[in-house]
Amino acid sequence: MTLTHTISVGDIRRDLPVVRVAENTRIAFLKLYGDVELTVACAKALAGRMPSDAEVILGPEAGGILLAHELSRYTGRPYVIARKRRHPNMTRPVRVPVRNTGTPEKQELFLGEDDAALVEGRRIALIDEVISSGGVLTALHNLVAAAGGTVRQVLTVATEGERRPDVASLLHLPLYTG
Repeated sequence: MTLTHTISVGDIRRDLPVVRVAENTRIAFLKLYGDVELTVACAKALAGRMPSDAEVILGPEAGGILLAHELSRYTGRPYVIARKRRHPNMTRPVRVPVRNTGTPEKQELFLGEDDAALVEGRRIALIDEVISSGGVLTALHNLVAAAGGTVRQVLTVATEGERRPDVASLLHLPLYTG
């Protein structure tokens, strides 16, 4: 028998599989890719929580891509994506280190010059699929600051582990130990 964790967003209900991520830790695995109905419902619900003075949406590759796109459709605000690697068109990117508990090797997040120009001097709404340890969130804050913007709000479908009063989320997912 597979253990699941049930979530609801609006009228959409999903049973998330609980999967092992470490010897004594399991998580309810939220996956938006391939689930258009859930992605749209989440973006619509998050759009209602986004402050009216947020000017640009910024999400990390990969979890924030779908949500940033859909949130942009609902709010009419432009979006940019923090990339995990430097692309050939980025001649002078803004870059910051990122610590991600799931990946031991050194990582960075990048904004190309055109995206950094869109962030500069603006109020930013950060969006991601799940926020757990906060390593990517810290890097996103640093990236916005390095590009000259200000983080206005952090939005996510779910927080995981400890609750985050600094984040507007639709759900909280527990960690399962043992």
